[in-house]
Amino acid sequence: MKFFIRAIQTPNSTISLPLIAMEKLSLKEKQNITLSIGAIQQNAALSYHEDQDNCIYISTDLINGMTLPEFIEYEIIIYDDILLVGPVIGMFIRGKLVEMDHQRIKIYKNYLIDYKHINGLVVLFTSDGIDVKNKLVKGFVFNPKENGWEMGVFPFPSAVFLRRTIKESIRKKLDKLIQNHYFNSHVFNKWEMWEWFSEDEQIRQHLPETVMAENMEDVKQLMSVYQKTFIKPRAGMQGTGIYQLSKEGQEYKLSYRVKGKNITTILENWEAAQKYLQSDLNLDKCIVQQKIPLLRDHNRVMDIRVLAAKNQHGVWTVPGMVTKFGEVDSIVSNISSGGSAEKGWESLLELYRDNPKQAFKKYKEIEKLALTCCEALERKGLHLGYIGIDIGIDEEHHLWVIEINNRSPDMTIALDADDFQLYYQVKSAPIYYAKWLAGFGGE
Repeated sequence: MKFFIRAIQTPNSTISLPLIAMEKLSLKEKQNITLSIGAIQQNAALSYHEDQDNCIYISTDLINGMTLPEFIEYEIIIYDDILLVGPVIGMFIRGKLVEMDHQRIKIYKNYLIDYKHINGLVVLFTSDGIDVKNKLVKGFVFNPKENGWEMGVFPFPSAVFLRRTIKESIRKKLDKLIQNHYFNSHVFNKWEMWEWFSEDEQIRQHLPETVMAENMEDVKQLMSVYQKTFIKPRAGMQGTGIYQLSKEGQEYKLSYRVKGKNITTILENWEAAQKYLQSDLNLDKCIVQQKIPLLRDHNRVMDIRVLAAKNQHGVWTVPGMVTKFGEVDSIVSNISSGGSAEKGWESLLELYRDNPKQAFKKYKEIEKLALTCCEALERKGLHLGYIGIDIGIDEEHHLWVIEINNRSPDMTIALDADDFQLYYQVKSAPIYYAKWLAGFGGE
């Protein structure tokens, strides 16, 4: 059931529900309850009304200092003696409040493509809009009737989707206001991923051997075992700053891309290679990994971006996959480096064109590995709502976890593959999860 909220003047702190709602929730008149709207909880007495309008009447003293827009439809849920009105969901974005003009914030409407199944307050806010003392936030609320944003002061959300990295001072504020009901708060790098996942027996067999680049003895040993390696920035994204180091006889070849062109530097021996690497690269910020002989399509390296997200029940799911193809002869598969994309399922059907059943099995194997990674990250204490996992298939059709993008996974990769359904599904997924986190479980 959905309700509009109207403020009324009453001598006591009361909330009046339609009689039908009272009966459905097994509530009694004059019963004392705790009214919870976002992070704000207050004691109130229950009453009922028999008006035809689908409205909840709340006394003005209970909502003093905040706005509960009358154009919004709210849901109500009872937990013991706590009546939740909402949901109240926040999106924490970069910048300052004065910088948030309509042109800058309109992009966030894409998360609300399915708002009619969300309801309640969805608030955009910045760090300077937070009022910890009064549990309020100044920001912009989504108006579904106008399909736009309106400024106001609202109850602080009970669940927050972070669209920016946060400092420890902000983390402490969020912890105080809503405990751990905020997600995508932790950013980890490739080395941390290796350390965590290498402890997991299920995932370890899917990880390329990895060492810190600054330890040249480890790099030399890795080269002697695998002959070909990748040097990657620990915190790099979109395939930038990646080098391929190959050993051929006594010589070493360093391959990389500059302005869309493939460049190769020949180094006559290990001493020359080590000197070059130490002088030209920031090795203390890099890792070195064995090169996996990934499958190629028309001499284009390929891997699969698995889009994983928590759903309206708080459960990890895989809405879909996208196959990335690098430019011809490129060492990376990233779209931003000249690559292309197609639907993951179509790529697997082409790969196993004579055996669609095998294509399905491989899809499910990839899905299972991705979900195993999500669960492993949770066991490390990370609260994530969605991530992008790059999984490669080698020439023996073994799966490899290449990289995880948890900072801000690029959902537009689905558009690169002309998969609009997947794009909107993963775009709306964090809001569905935030609704569940706010206490309003999905249907």
